[in-house]
Amino acid sequence: MKYMIIIVGFILAGCASKNTIADKTTVINNIGDFLKVNESVCSKYKSTDKVLYGCGSATSSDFNLSVSKALLDAKVFVADTLSNSIVKNETSSINEDSKGITRKYDSHEKTQIFETSLTKYKVVYQKTFTQSGRYRSYVVIEYQLNT
Repeated sequence: MKYMIIIVGFILAGCASKNTIADKTTVINNIGDFLKVNESVCSKYKSTDKVLYGCGSATSSDFNLSVSKALLDAKVFVADTLSNSIVKNETSSINEDSKGITRKYDSHEKTQIFETSLTKYKVVYQKTFTQSGRYRSYVVIEYQLNT
């Protein structure tokens, strides 16, 4: 009975803590570590109809620059979700000569983010790791939607 109480205590302690790989890791050694950390950080924050989350990641040899770039990446994700459009330009040409018919088709798509104000976002997660002698920062922001 004593061992049963100890085992249940460990299980409850394990469930209560946030034992994600991102919380336990400080160094990203390979692509497998990177994918695990990325999934661990970004999958915790799911957007709803009331709140948008933007997960940004960036690397730099400068600590502060990696954090700034990750924050910008998160903001771009939220702004893209709030206000964007896709501009598509297509061209098609057909040339015919004695050798046969030549067709050429070009398609160019471009995403445009229109001016979007993100004044009331909140940083809900920020952590920096080392990866191949550089800093890899993750920043997750929360943006409340007016519903």
